[in-house]
Amino acid sequence: MSLTKICNNNIKSFVLFICLWFLSYNETESKLLSYQSEYEVSLGDTDIVRVPGKTYVDKAYGQLFIDWINNCDNSWVSNQRMMTRFINSYGVGTVNEINYSINENINGENMEFVLEVKENAELVERTIGKAIKDNNLVVKFPQTDKKDLTFPNDVVFPHTFLKEITNKLNGEEKIIVKKVYEGTIPEDFFNISVFFTDKIVKYSEVDFPSEIKNKFKKLRMSYYKDNESTPIFEQTVHLNSQGIASYFRYDYPDYSLVLKLKKISTVKLNCN
Repeated sequence: MSLTKICNNNIKSFVLFICLWFLSYNETESKLLSYQSEYEVSLGDTDIVRVPGKTYVDKAYGQLFIDWINNCDNSWVSNQRMMTRFINSYGVGTVNEINYSINENINGENMEFVLEVKENAELVERTIGKAIKDNNLVVKFPQTDKKDLTFPNDVVFPHTFLKEITNKLNGEEKIIVKKVYEGTIPEDFFNISVFFTDKIVKYSEVDFPSEIKNKFKKLRMSYYKDNESTPIFEQTVHLNSQGIASYFRYDYPDYSLVLKLKKISTVKLNCN
């Protein structure tokens, strides 16, 4: 598989992680705010031993923009745009752009999503999907010849998944395992293991609005596809009780990406 394709697949998975963190909501503790945020993407340090003749990522930098909206308690909407420039070990550069939108019903029973992937400004993929939970989870792809997909009923959507994580963020449970479908890899869902730690982090690089709590807990997550025993990647995240993340690190087999919060502002909605 080419480095470009690997990077595209990894970035689509990366968008999943962002979506998961930004679609969380705790009904019994704190209602998540609507806001806009910006992250800086860079290549993470790694001790991976390089094999001669294989292509690796030498540099990576870019930005991620998030519009996160609580749609008047009817649904959870997230619009995201991520632009990343990769330079490989031969000095060849590639610009990847991911545009991703999700609209999940407040009760977690249906979800619509749109995924658009560009490489060097050329469109390489566009997927529109709709997923509905009944006896099973059924995914449809309107206006295409793609066949419907059927998954077990215990597969959940991102909002439901993150709601459980934020509810257990400060509890006694140290690990949970869930199956999650969100559409960045349209043909499959993820088995996700979440490991809760006791480490608390304060973030000093951003002036937070008064509504946002500057108290983040470190979590570790492993993402598995199908029944594979080796994770596709692992993730470290610093998450507060409102579902806001100040830091991400994504460890792939051949490289790592780091995402740091640079700007965040709250958004006031009129739902009258």
